[in-house]
Amino acid sequence: MKLRLLSWLGACALLSACGGEPHSDRRVIVLGVDGLDPEMLAERIERGLCPNFQKLVERGALHALQTSWPPQSPVAWSNFITGCNPGKHGLYDFIHVDRKTYGVANSMSYNDPVGLVFHVHPVPYRLPLTGGDAHLTRSFPAFWEVMSDAGVPVAVYRIPANFPPQATGAITYPDMGTPDLLGASAGRATLWTTSPEQSSRDSAFYSIRKVNALPDVEGGGVTRYISQIAGPDNELKDLCRLESELEQALASGDEALARQVRGNMARAKHTSTPFTAHVTRASGKPQLAVQIGDEWGIAELGGWTRWMPVSFELVPLVGSVSGWTRFLFKSAEPFELYGAPVQVDPFAPASPVSTPSSASADLARAIGVYHTQGFPDAYQAYKSRLLSTAEFVDQSDTVMAERGAMLEYALDEFDGRGGLLFFYVGSMDMRCHMLWHCQDPQHPHQEPDGPDHAGQIDRIYQQVDALLGRLMQRAQAWPECELMVMSDHGFAPFRRQMHVNDWLVAEDYLVLKPGVELRDGKVWRDGRLLGESAAIYAMDSHGEPDWDASIVDWSRTRAYCIGFNGIILNRAGREPLGVVTADQAGPLQEEIRSRLRALRDADGTPVFTTVALAQEVFQGPRVGEAPDVQLGFNVGYGASDECATGELTGDGVIVDNDSRWSGSHLMDPELVRGTFITDRKRELRRDPRLEDITATLYARFGVPAPAGMDGQPLF
Repeated sequence: MKLRLLSWLGACALLSACGGEPHSDRRVIVLGVDGLDPEMLAERIERGLCPNFQKLVERGALHALQTSWPPQSPVAWSNFITGCNPGKHGLYDFIHVDRKTYGVANSMSYNDPVGLVFHVHPVPYRLPLTGGDAHLTRSFPAFWEVMSDAGVPVAVYRIPANFPPQATGAITYPDMGTPDLLGASAGRATLWTTSPEQSSRDSAFYSIRKVNALPDVEGGGVTRYISQIAGPDNELKDLCRLESELEQALASGDEALARQVRGNMARAKHTSTPFTAHVTRASGKPQLAVQIGDEWGIAELGGWTRWMPVSFELVPLVGSVSGWTRFLFKSAEPFELYGAPVQVDPFAPASPVSTPSSASADLARAIGVYHTQGFPDAYQAYKSRLLSTAEFVDQSDTVMAERGAMLEYALDEFDGRGGLLFFYVGSMDMRCHMLWHCQDPQHPHQEPDGPDHAGQIDRIYQQVDALLGRLMQRAQAWPECELMVMSDHGFAPFRRQMHVNDWLVAEDYLVLKPGVELRDGKVWRDGRLLGESAAIYAMDSHGEPDWDASIVDWSRTRAYCIGFNGIILNRAGREPLGVVTADQAGPLQEEIRSRLRALRDADGTPVFTTVALAQEVFQGPRVGEAPDVQLGFNVGYGASDECATGELTGDGVIVDNDSRWSGSHLMDPELVRGTFITDRKRELRRDPRLEDITATLYARFGVPAPAGMDGQPLF
């Protein structure tokens, strides 16, 4: 994330803009509900749980919508955003392979390397003059860009796979893929605790910090805990001296010194701000007061503080970056305090969270500080057990309340502008992913309080139904307004997981170096334990591939897996150490497909219902970037997290999914179709696809679709 110390220059540029607000007498509203399943919805309508959906369907029609190959949210929403298949827009998975290293890469965005740097002597700082910017990986125009260029007012209130948002005449707010202030795409939470069962540690998704109670020196019955809130890495710190020391340590082969220098570099870039947590029992019940500078936040046990501002100094007296966080008072004894991921400040964004850049502040002034990050539902904190089921539901409820306030603001703005309004809700997807086990007695993952939360998926359907009801009520003010509801995919249980890379090893497609073993649920090399899992790639301290350290013999490897729904051939000329020639690729794809189709679980259940080849399901200039074999898992099956991040486990090929992440849609697309609802009786011209909704929107406003778009109008 390139922090904008000089962001006021952008504000100055805005002052030069002129012209009135666009307006259109035609009005269309699209409600996008991530994970809304047509069969699950129909069943809940039948039970009377979704009266507003029932009214809308009776007025119009409910259709099962073709989702994307593969049926993953960033792919599916990109199909809708562009009206194209992935062969044209370029997103194939949540996780892409870095074809320079065999490592993992963000599928939705990438950062330029820093170019020219100005060293600020004698102080230890450097200012990047070029490079370091984030860019979308998507390579086909978004519908709001085309329509706003044609004069149609367009407002997009949250949409996945659109960070960083590109300059456009439309109002847009990105969602999934938008990082927090620390750069974590799903947010990085913190737990401060005195529990003896916990130890201080860090992961990509959370930090745990041990704290100590300070003596009650004032005798007021107040216990204090002092700690730090971590901020973003300070990329302005000049580390030339440490970088030189690291080079010397590596050149001399002194690994111990190299590790020490790397630690010094990390500490030099670290930013933080102090806070104090005060706990009192004066009223008989524990109460919390969090102090950050002059700001105070209050919470009762089990409750949240307000959003609180935080600031992290980058250059003393010159520049800092601001954000917002809030706290959940989990427990008084042992003390447990959960800190939400630090959000990008909508009033002074360090990275773009809206177009125009002023729109985030406009929204925050209207509804209050809000989650600017994508994935605002704290699923990673819940998956990692920082939150209980009840706490996760409570946190997700606050996201839904925030989204309701956002909808009211969006409709107020829409009243004066008209045109096209797209509004996105992501909480249904997250609750179905994380809480499926509570309603599924057949799921391997069970918790003692799971049955107490068995109705939570029903409840999120009811919450979205209430949101729809409010939207329908407000839309009565515009009699000619058209309303559509859509989702990117449906849902199903995820009970068994496949370690695809382990299967590739067993089938001799992925070859390990001599001395590397997968056994006893662990990975070993020359008798030394590497861990419960190990990556198929290895990197040196400069981020370059370390072929000697890699556990894979790439000279003999023909296929590998990174991502959730694909196997990648080790192609000569495409992969860094590729061996599969163009003539060999087609027969190898067919061979792998044949073996996967024959794969059965221990009880005889087919693991796959469909296995497709990239050239069969994708068309366009970026087909060559796709995983070569597309995996259409059967209901109940999916790829493991380990294989998605390019790891081997030694657990076996197909094992129980004993995770809170218990519902999924990363399966055969035909098994997890999405939802499309119209508010009028219309005869559709074809079995609807995501891309066709895009084409239909162009047609409703009389805007020519971009050349090469796949979608066709449905009516």
